Amino acid sequence: MAENILDYKSISMRLTNEEYKNMDAAEMESKIKQIYLEETGSLLDADIKIFHTSDSNNKLLASSGYDGTAIYVDDGKQEELYVISQGSTNGPDWSFNAKGVFAGESTVQPASTDTFVTEAKQHLGVDKDTKVISWGHSLGHHNNATSFLGSDTFDEVYGMNGAQVNAYELFELDREFQKAISDEFDVRLKDELRDTVPADEIEEFTKNYYKDKSDDIHQIISSDDPLNGLTTYVPGIVEIGEVEVYDTNPSVPGIGELAKDIPPEVIKDVQDLALIYAKADNAGGTKEVANQLFGVNMDYLKDVNSLGSFLSWYTFNQGEFDETVKALNKSVPPLLDKVRVVLDNKDLIFGRLQEAGYISLKEKDTMIEELELIESHLSTIEDGLNANSSLSGVQFLQDISIVAFGGSLVWIKSSLTSSIERMKDSGFFESLNKIVASHSIPELLAAMSKGNKSYFGTDMVYTATKGDPIKVNISAALRMYRETLPILEEKETKIRNFEQAVKEELDESYKDEKRKVQDEINRMESSPSSYRDLLAKHGHLPAFNKEMKSIKVHEVFCPLENSDFDEEIHELKKSVESGKLYIEKYRKAIEDLFDEEDNVSRLFDFSRRF
Repeated sequence: MAENILDYKSISMRLTNEEYKNMDAAEMESKIKQIYLEETGSLLDADIKIFHTSDSNNKLLASSGYDGTAIYVDDGKQEELYVISQGSTNGPDWSFNAKGVFAGESTVQPASTDTFVTEAKQHLGVDKDTKVISWGHSLGHHNNATSFLGSDTFDEVYGMNGAQVNAYELFELDREFQKAISDEFDVRLKDELRDTVPADEIEEFTKNYYKDKSDDIHQIISSDDPLNGLTTYVPGIVEIGEVEVYDTNPSVPGIGELAKDIPPEVIKDVQDLALIYAKADNAGGTKEVANQLFGVNMDYLKDVNSLGSFLSWYTFNQGEFDETVKALNKSVPPLLDKVRVVLDNKDLIFGRLQEAGYISLKEKDTMIEELELIESHLSTIEDGLNANSSLSGVQFLQDISIVAFGGSLVWIKSSLTSSIERMKDSGFFESLNKIVASHSIPELLAAMSKGNKSYFGTDMVYTATKGDPIKVNISAALRMYRETLPILEEKETKIRNFEQAVKEELDESYKDEKRKVQDEINRMESSPSSYRDLLAKHGHLPAFNKEMKSIKVHEVFCPLENSDFDEEIHELKKSVESGKLYIEKYRKAIEDLFDEEDNVSRLFDFSRRF
């Protein structure tokens, strides 16, 4: 990396991963300073300002699904703007993965990246000469790199297991590149480019065209990353920039190795099918898959439980039936084609996964069995759709394919969910977590561990340099120290306030009540005649003629009793001291595991200063 304020790979990787949590500005600033301290051993003495996409009122930015955070850092010597673009987290992201990253048919998120950076600069008051640096994981890197190449949005781009740029997407975004392509290959339209020029020639031209900019793109990639392992075979995908590769999971060969003998068009269909499922599942879990996959209003089918109820629905709810058929006509054929491609290559796809140890034989067999069941019903639905287009009225009702069609509609409603659940219950998706984990930032961090420093998730772990090699989660230790002591100090303040309140409230209340009694005594002694009625029991009118000549009160005010809270307050203070002692013992126990040059003591001291 260049000489930047945040000039450490691990800082960018950890903060990029933390940014997925969508923290508020104060929490994000604290996280920046914490990670900087852990990675460098020094405090980040800088002015920090933060702008998140949620702070923007730009409706186009919101509708694109782009999500990111801009961080302005000024250490007094230099000013820099860091932009973290998030990977896939929502529906629009998944849609863009299909349309933009894989197909090259959309530029909405790279364009939104440029829009966000422009708005962030204005909001944060960033000078036009300030260096702008991007960090991105997965889709985030794709958006950053594409925006950089096509719109000069950034000065430097850093990616972690990033989705690569797509030449067809750049053809649409970058007018100068489009002109160069048109001149080189004598084409004007993207479809013409796809149809007449081999993808490998386009990819090679793209790489050469942007070679001067490639020095400013830096990537760290896992050799086991499924995204990069599979997208290599997608037409138009181009890897640009300096790339460092780490083997993050040595126990398996990596998805790229498994995929090298699978035809690119098959990989593309597998990716499409996975995206279709992921979008559907993210929309509302397994129960929503049917709605999302087929675009069918499942409420129409709530009473369709048998052939008889299906025929009744067709006869008396023609509008609902026509709408359902229209949705199925649109969704079933392309979905069925992709399922068939996967099944045609089932031994190659699932067999390779099993041989490499990613899945078990049982998981492989379950997936094939359920996909074959799904393919069977989709084929039946397609036959019914074809019959519906050629038959009408009684002919339609009498056609045998319609009987099966009705049964498959019932299957969509009641059994598709069960089929998907059986796939999940087989453990297949859990087994593939090994592949998914290799796309994550934490696995990359773990592979980059050096010396006595390693990572657990994105937390830093120190291995003791004294005695046994005990591993200490130093991030968690510093968090506890930094966050617990203020809590104890706040508790201590509240105890002092309580002690003062007890003293003031009880003493003042006692004095107030004593004053009231004394005032009444004074009134009685100064005006005894006012209390003549108290003598009524000694006689009766009219003969009663006694008077109250004087009153003498012999008062005795007992001291305030049961007001001693000293014992309770002492116990409260003791609990705080005990907590502080425990924290300090915890700190010392950790410090004793390390040599002085490890500067662990300084980390604890500095952690209280932000």
